[in-house]
Amino acid sequence: MRVWLAIAFLLAWCLVASRANGQDFQSWNEVDLTGSWKTIDVVVPLLARIDASGANPQLAATGITADFGLPWHLTLTGGYLYAKLPRSSLDVSVPLAAVAKSFRFGRFAIADRNRFEKLIGFGDSPVRYRNRILAERPLGTQARWRIFASDEVFFNLSARNWNQNRAQAGIGRRLSRRVFLDVFYLQRNIREGAPTTHALGTTLRIELKARLETPA
Repeated sequence: MRVWLAIAFLLAWCLVASRANGQDFQSWNEVDLTGSWKTIDVVVPLLARIDASGANPQLAATGITADFGLPWHLTLTGGYLYAKLPRSSLDVSVPLAAVAKSFRFGRFAIADRNRFEKLIGFGDSPVRYRNRILAERPLGTQARWRIFASDEVFFNLSARNWNQNRAQAGIGRRLSRRVFLDVFYLQRNIREGAPTTHALGTTLRIELKARLETPA
């Protein structure tokens, strides 16, 4: 109960602070449908970003990604996302590839992800490189709760300049054997002088099946 009161307080504080400073406040929400087959983990994300003061949604997206486990605690990811930006009347296709290295530091799990993506249909269809460091730690004897924090830097390879930075922190809970909920605060800074974005978001992950059966 205290955790949810803290989350409600954080939401109210972010809204008041962003309004007082003339900054942008948004709600970033995502539902991930996941499944596994052998060593491949498949994710179908459903995303929506809502602005507290503008026409909505700011962004709606879906697609599919697949993670392939490799030796030495490496994960290779390939995928495709399709996004609509109603305010700009844009439809954007995003093919992507990433590789992540995982390791442990005490009770913390650390992941360093390097992602490349092309934004087809957005501006001059730039290619972006994204580097994200994520740290998470389970809480309690049964690890039903976890805390996490990350920082992600975006670099526009087409223009050869830093594009934006996203810092994030949050808490997650296992709601049932196959359902997980994360609640987080995110701050986005963009190089071109756009106002700082403050976002409170949720990620609901649903495991459709522990292991998909191999077709006959």
